[in-house]
Amino acid sequence: MNMTANRRSRSVRLRTFGLLLIAVLVAAACSQAQDEQEPAAPVATATAAAEPEPPGTESGDPDGEPPEAPAGTEDPGGLVPMGPDTPGVADDTITISFIITDTSAVAAAFGWETPDEGDREAQVAALVDHFNAQGGIAGRQIEAKVTVFNAITDGPVAEEALCNAITQDDKAFAVVMTGQFQENARPCYRNANTLMFDATLYPVDNAGFADLAPYYWSPLLPSYDDLVGGLADALIEEGWFDGATLGIIAIDSELSQRVYDEQFAPRLTAAGVEVASYNTIDPTDGTSFNNDQLQAIINFKEAGVDKVVAIGGSRLVSWFIDTSITQNFAPAYAVTSYDAPEFNVFNYPEMMIDASGISVLPGYDVEDAQYSFPATPAEQECVDIFAAAGQEFSERANIRTGLMFCDVLRLLTAAGPHMAEVSAQGVSEAMWQLADSFQPASVYGVEFSEGSFAGGDMYRAFRFDTDCQCMAITGEAADFDE
Repeated sequence: MNMTANRRSRSVRLRTFGLLLIAVLVAAACSQAQDEQEPAAPVATATAAAEPEPPGTESGDPDGEPPEAPAGTEDPGGLVPMGPDTPGVADDTITISFIITDTSAVAAAFGWETPDEGDREAQVAALVDHFNAQGGIAGRQIEAKVTVFNAITDGPVAEEALCNAITQDDKAFAVVMTGQFQENARPCYRNANTLMFDATLYPVDNAGFADLAPYYWSPLLPSYDDLVGGLADALIEEGWFDGATLGIIAIDSELSQRVYDEQFAPRLTAAGVEVASYNTIDPTDGTSFNNDQLQAIINFKEAGVDKVVAIGGSRLVSWFIDTSITQNFAPAYAVTSYDAPEFNVFNYPEMMIDASGISVLPGYDVEDAQYSFPATPAEQECVDIFAAAGQEFSERANIRTGLMFCDVLRLLTAAGPHMAEVSAQGVSEAMWQLADSFQPASVYGVEFSEGSFAGGDMYRAFRFDTDCQCMAITGEAADFDE
């Protein structure tokens, strides 16, 4: 089969299945601050794995000595008192739920190869055993609850049921999220006073974090404000806009408009970069979503656009590429980890020529040849924890979810000595005291500052390399704040 036939077959397959998944893949871009609402009664039951038995406790810290508390701050030590209205905390245990998002059915429908991540439930068990043996969190043993969530069922009803299972059945103190894209998910956990550690590539800006505070954390990934600002800085520094006729596609939402107006457009203006055509995409339903993309392509062609930036939607670039193929439109694209570069490279390598952008989550968008595995002592620490439990991994992609789970528990144990109380606010205040002292395993760097709930602080520029047919890192780690 030739390339044209391959492309047509792939496009038909994606579109047939895609209309059923538009809400799943772009709903993140519609995320807005929401009024508090009463959780609906569960309509489905999540699949929970048996929780591991906690081993005996020993004092200690996974990184050696616990971080020294800043001057004027007491280290409460031992058993930290529980805060008011805090679920999932007993005198000797603290309940943490882990969501394992199963994307195998989605990948099969798309014809997308995904890396084998092994037994992620066993990985959680290995991590819990290890950190419990180190003393647990705030003087308590970790009691893990694991829920496997099938991504192909994702939708508001399924996410509500998942939240209810974790908040009402598990009664979790905290939940580690790995693929929840619906608007109702995060307010549901907030309303139940359940602390969230989100490892999902889900765009939330500073206004969204403020609305969910202090219950919502993205400790490893940046705020969407920082991500978009960093993307603009990297593209300007590279000279990607030089001589280009630029087009913008943006999800029709307050988040997208706010971040574009406050972060992206001012940087372009300062650099003398003009936007030839700006187009919004309404993801409300398949018809409007498709029609808006087609209109954007018409506008781009009329304006002579040869480079495109997408604002506000997880996988919006992927959908736009797929639509562009049918219209014989082949611009260069700006991408971040939030634009599914791994998916795009696998499915549309011929459309990724001259693609450029920034990576914030190496396990999802760069190969080990580009960023050695393990790359840091922190990554090696997590690899060693799994190896001690008989779990070996040859590539970072095989352990990418496990690394994020490992980082969340490493963070909580590092924050433990700084906690005045075990509560969402107490954890936040303790994490802020870590500042830039925590070395992550799953991302390039983090920093915590008072009042901020997103930790991702570093990125690396990358661009599509036709020789390796991959996203190749082109620069050293850069700080979003610089």
